[in-house]
Amino acid sequence: MDRIHAVENMAYTILDEIGDEYEKIEAVSHLSSVARLSFLLASRRNVNPELAYIAGVLHDLYAFTHERKEHALHGSILALGILRSLNIFTEQEIDDVVSSIRHHSDKKRIHDPLSEVLKDADVLDHFLSDPFQSPSVKDYPRYRKLKKELSIALP
Repeated sequence: MDRIHAVENMAYTILDEIGDEYEKIEAVSHLSSVARLSFLLASRRNVNPELAYIAGVLHDLYAFTHERKEHALHGSILALGILRSLNIFTEQEIDDVVSSIRHHSDKKRIHDPLSEVLKDADVLDHFLSDPFQSPSVKDYPRYRKLKKELSIALP
């Protein structure tokens, strides 16, 4: 749990650079929600829940502090720097988290289990943030699978 707090502290320190308070609140809300949903899905799927949580905290950090264009690629590079600087993760753990962040925008393809957890948590958070709006066309297949997996009767 100390590793989670170390990553959260780094991420939230970076988010403090956002000048717009509303944008900062949106960023913290989304990253925290995706982290918790990733933890939940990882626990159900026998994927490392700690790494899933950490990937959730970091996955859109670049998008909120820089730009959305190619944010998954740039965000994976940012995450690599953060995780290495903390000096508390193995290279394999770093590779796994960085890879999941790099793949999280590619919702149509199937990647490794951690990447799939992060993608699904991101889709679920987008839906739950506005449950009366249909998921996007690109997210809908994942959304349907999640409803079945979680046995929930959402629209």
